[in-house]
Amino acid sequence: MDDSGSDGFGQDPSVDEEISIERPNNTGPSPPFHTIITGLINPLLKASNRKTGFHGGITTNLRVTRFKILSNYIQKWKKDVGNDIYPCFRLVLPYKDKERQMYGLKEKAIARLLIKILGISPDSEDATSLINYKLPGQYKGAGDFAERCFEVMRQREIRSEYGSMTIDEVNELLDDLSKHSKSDDQLPILSKFYQSLNADEMKWLIRVILRQMHIGVSERTLFSAWHPNANELFNISSSLKRVCWELFDSNYRLSEDAKDVNLMSCFQPQLAAFPKASYEQVVKSMNNEAFFIEEKLDGERIQLHMAEYGKSFKFYSRRAKDYTYLYGSSLDDKNGALTKYLRGAFEENVENCILDGEMVSWDPVDEKIEPFGYLKTAANAEKEDAGESYPLYRVFDILYANNKSVVNYSLVQRQLLLHRVMNPVPTRFEIHPHQEGSTKEDIERRLRQVIAESSEGLVIKLPTAPYVVNGREDSWIKVKPEYMLEFGENLDCLVIGGYYGQGKRGQNLASFLCGLRVDNEQDPDAQPKFWSFCRVGGGFTAAEYATIRHLTDGLWQKWDPRRPPLQYMELAGEKNDKEMPDVWILPEKSLVLEIKAASVVPESEQYRTNTTLRFPRFRRIRQDKNYLTALSVKEFMTLKEQAETESQERQLELEEHRRAAKRPKKELRILGGHETVALEGAPTSQMFTGHIFCILVDSKRKSQLQKIIISHGGTVVQDVPSRPQKMTHIIADKDLVKIASLKRQGKWTIIRPTWIHDSVFNQRMVPYEPRHVYFAADDVLEAVRRHVDQYGDSYTRSIEDPKELRDIFNHMPDPNIDGKRVTYDILLGQSDDPSLFNIPSLIFYDTVIYLDEPDLASNEALPPHGDPLSAKFRLEIAANYATFGGARISSDISDREITHIATLPEAPKNRVSAIRSLVSFRLRVPRVVSVEWLEQSWKESTRLSEEDFAV
Repeated sequence: MDDSGSDGFGQDPSVDEEISIERPNNTGPSPPFHTIITGLINPLLKASNRKTGFHGGITTNLRVTRFKILSNYIQKWKKDVGNDIYPCFRLVLPYKDKERQMYGLKEKAIARLLIKILGISPDSEDATSLINYKLPGQYKGAGDFAERCFEVMRQREIRSEYGSMTIDEVNELLDDLSKHSKSDDQLPILSKFYQSLNADEMKWLIRVILRQMHIGVSERTLFSAWHPNANELFNISSSLKRVCWELFDSNYRLSEDAKDVNLMSCFQPQLAAFPKASYEQVVKSMNNEAFFIEEKLDGERIQLHMAEYGKSFKFYSRRAKDYTYLYGSSLDDKNGALTKYLRGAFEENVENCILDGEMVSWDPVDEKIEPFGYLKTAANAEKEDAGESYPLYRVFDILYANNKSVVNYSLVQRQLLLHRVMNPVPTRFEIHPHQEGSTKEDIERRLRQVIAESSEGLVIKLPTAPYVVNGREDSWIKVKPEYMLEFGENLDCLVIGGYYGQGKRGQNLASFLCGLRVDNEQDPDAQPKFWSFCRVGGGFTAAEYATIRHLTDGLWQKWDPRRPPLQYMELAGEKNDKEMPDVWILPEKSLVLEIKAASVVPESEQYRTNTTLRFPRFRRIRQDKNYLTALSVKEFMTLKEQAETESQERQLELEEHRRAAKRPKKELRILGGHETVALEGAPTSQMFTGHIFCILVDSKRKSQLQKIIISHGGTVVQDVPSRPQKMTHIIADKDLVKIASLKRQGKWTIIRPTWIHDSVFNQRMVPYEPRHVYFAADDVLEAVRRHVDQYGDSYTRSIEDPKELRDIFNHMPDPNIDGKRVTYDILLGQSDDPSLFNIPSLIFYDTVIYLDEPDLASNEALPPHGDPLSAKFRLEIAANYATFGGARISSDISDREITHIATLPEAPKNRVSAIRSLVSFRLRVPRVVSVEWLEQSWKESTRLSEEDFAV
């Protein structure tokens, strides 16, 4: 950093911290409100309805047409009205207008007000149709509240022609409406709208109030038509007003400084890239240089803006929500949960700054960070000085100091600056610590430590990288612990359907159909469609079911198999009839669920994605996400591929561990070209003697496969032979450039690495099976299929891998046999019904649980329980719950099949830490949970999320 300048940061302290933007002039009168409808919205919708192709694909010409419509409207506005288009844009993009407060009006509240304004009986058919607008009936637009309102108002409208109310007048009344929360105050404002507008205008006004426009274009397209720099400015400001006022001149271009973050202006933060398939890939992404290792926190991403030496603060979430009211607006704000503790937390010469970090809930009694769900409760309690827990802001980056942006500085420089800016306040306002590393062993070592501390995982950061606003770059990469029986990532999936339960849940939705978004990459503005993906019904508490009912009340529509809503979603089956829900919901009205699963089922004919999740369980509701930010098919396939690669690598590591005890390891000697790879030391067997292998996979797996092959007598060459040979094997499982070339030749048989593993496991070269073949000619495939039965079960080898067995079961038809003779493994392997996991005897199916009982743990030299007798009694009861719920109880903590370790919530910290340390070195780590997880899961008749019971 440059230390020049009297303030110690090399900046000019005279620069204003707030951005002052002059409002451009409008020389003409404000146009009527209806001109937005007739001149912009209707032409856009008309253009969007010109679809081509069986699936309604949108042509490139349509994008040009849309852009032309937007450009023509903007030019007409500038000519007739002036340069200030903000009054128009805030009505076209109401969901991006942060200046106007929320109205506090939902569909049913508007319906009740309209019933009074129209003077119709609350018991009339029209009134009922407004309140129950989701139900199909004689009116058009079932599920579209504004359209239903239009149908009712059209029969009673005061004026048939468009009204004369101007855009400015509409905005003034909407500002007034946003200031009132009582229906008695809202009624006269809506009445004035009704008296001045016709039914069509009222329909669009209601869409503005609900912030649900759906006009066929996104803000990105509209901004692009407005100004070339509009999207860039919105990314660093989240301000619609600033985009309109600062960029009214189409010939003006933002300077590089103006494209940077600014004080008191919410920006879109940098996000960590998705986890890589291996630690080696993480190290490679860091350019094989030294990197920073940070603990990943379970909180809420918050940016802090401080100005005027602490006289002013702003707090913004990742979604641009202003939380200043919650955490404090100044050092003197006694109502804030944080800022009143920050006097002296900044160096005296720090006039202003922008910090990036995570807000978490701190428990001062147990001296630990609490789960994310406690944060808002802790913050509200701290405002009233009534809570035990309180917010802790952990800062990991600085983007601005004393009127200068530092986003283009390296992370190392920003960290140095951060330490010069902050004076940490313990447990209130801290610098998030990091460690330095350079190898995969450094990552593994730190990950074991955070596992022992019940942490979320790690974030690996490149020290030389700048901060990338609104980016998801490989300079930040997440690393998460792999727990037993779990797919590595939590998945944020959109609810698209629901299923009614049975028994005590018969009147309510008990499980939900989730879908993945299918983006149209050729046209980002196209309405996204969702493909059915999985059905989740486990992990919900009664309170969470109630929350979902509240959030979706009145939004469900009955599923009609004759008229499925194909414009919004697709199910599996030629007639969209697989896993049909009882009811469905519009994607833009729905909610996002965070889901955890045991694993991915690679092929499933039951879901449109052709893949699904095994044992999906609800984790939490993601109210910070919507249908546009939920998981897409493309994103899921990326995660799935990474998980499969990682699984194969773990299998290779296990194979290496088995061989390590039998012979000393020797370094590989790569001779290159057509020459062979040699390995010193005696081979384990002669199984592959005389056979030649060419391995075309990534470098780490290649090295491991070479060791296995050579240790069993095989020969490894680096280049593919000029022609196929009888005892030569090409090993690959991905379409690399070389593989694609071999496939085009059509004469090579390409085998997956699984064949090597199966051969080693069976201690002989097993015949090829369909699961072993990556590519082969038709005659070879025909011969290979003779080695398995119709379900893929091998005739030539025994199958002991549970996953392979379940895959075989999944390909079998559902047999009509007596349910008493169906084992749980077969039942669950063939059923996609998540309600099975709400059966008491299946709640803990497929788990192996170790109960931290005093007499068992004494064998491991663990610190003692505070009250051994009480602990033993409670754990014995929990063991009964687990056993009745289908779990296997293990009495040996060294048992590698243990999936969960249950201890008492009041167990001494040193005891819990010792337990975590014992298991932290395992490739798949057991969950360490409070015994309350067993108790509450049994009480709720479903397996609850372990994260909420971590100790």
